[in-house]
Amino acid sequence: MLHKIEMDKSSMMSCVKDIMEETLGHSIPLWNPDLKFTDIVGWGNNMTVSTVVALQKKLSHKLPDTLLDDVVTIDDLVIKASQASETSSAGAPKKLSERLRVFSNFESLGEDCEFGLVQQRAGILHPHLLRFSAASENSADRLPHLMMLLKYRLHQLEKPDFLDMFLPEEEWNNVDPEWRIRHKMYKWSTHTGLLVKNFPKETISQKIPDFSVVIEFMKSQFLRELELGRKVWIWKSGVPSSLVNIKKLLDILKNYGPNKLLWVQNADQDHPPGTIEKLDADLWCGYIKKPNEHWKGHWSEDADWLELLKNTLQMYTELDSFSGAVANQNINALPQDSRSEQDDAVHVLSRLVSQQLNIPNLSLDSVQFPAEISGWDSLKHVNIIMAVEEHFKTSLSAEDFDETQTIQGFIGVVNRLMQAS
Repeated sequence: MLHKIEMDKSSMMSCVKDIMEETLGHSIPLWNPDLKFTDIVGWGNNMTVSTVVALQKKLSHKLPDTLLDDVVTIDDLVIKASQASETSSAGAPKKLSERLRVFSNFESLGEDCEFGLVQQRAGILHPHLLRFSAASENSADRLPHLMMLLKYRLHQLEKPDFLDMFLPEEEWNNVDPEWRIRHKMYKWSTHTGLLVKNFPKETISQKIPDFSVVIEFMKSQFLRELELGRKVWIWKSGVPSSLVNIKKLLDILKNYGPNKLLWVQNADQDHPPGTIEKLDADLWCGYIKKPNEHWKGHWSEDADWLELLKNTLQMYTELDSFSGAVANQNINALPQDSRSEQDDAVHVLSRLVSQQLNIPNLSLDSVQFPAEISGWDSLKHVNIIMAVEEHFKTSLSAEDFDETQTIQGFIGVVNRLMQAS
């Protein structure tokens, strides 16, 4: 097991430099603390997230969910990471962050990866079909392609014969380009996490059957969520959308169940950031602060998303359905027989996770979130859930699926499955 340490600011700066250069695959010219992430050639926002994940593995204190908020330079990141050690407390009770609670009530319809990354930085790792996908390679075609996809109930989306691996144009100049997988008819595509340097063109097609299984699983979860209508679906596009088309999108969503839609646009003089307007039954328009130049590119800041979605929940409080009761449960306060059952559930889940992540003797006893475990990403999360379903010969409900975003919630799900079997 990696030995975690405390670092002063100088040591942390050196550590961050090593991690970033390892991520890029080469040294960073003109390295200095005031260097902006946007000024580093080949640097992407996913690399900053990867840097924080790698840094967390080396530190004995927990980095806060808000670490990347307002971070523009390398020095910003190091200062906030250093300050976290002064405020962390090993004995403090772990609670779900406000961002995790708020963002769990919403899901993106996949114009791009923006809101998916916002959720990821808040600690939401459980997978969603459209979170890191695009309905078309051409931004102008994404809304009509999304409506077609939904109209045909994602028919044959997972079929291997309709899938191919490709490199989109924006990946060509990346230091580590990543393969995407695409449906030939719908033109829908999503990230794979597979880098070209590890999976050359000659062999990448061999991975299509594996992703077919993952897509089938996430498609099933997505359709169940549409039928339940528990989440607010978000549409935000860099290409202007008409109210007529937004209403058509809501009508298609309502063919599945009691769904709600939040149409997000850039704020202007008449609509300050955070403003929510009700346009129709179950249809709102929300205005978010127009992004400044930042390492996140054209996307809005996490704090601005939080403000907007908190305002949405205040207008429609019944949406705020996520409960952290299971995640905040104090195991030590449980009756002895319940503690014994909980311990058994911890053992079962630890063993299944250990097998899927190939980490011998893994224990989830003191882990709060999946992101704390090396290698546990969205695709592995799918594999772990499928392993749990196979172990108990059942399928998780949509409510169970939501609870897997925290380790204690996941343990609670396994505990219930054990009692029912």
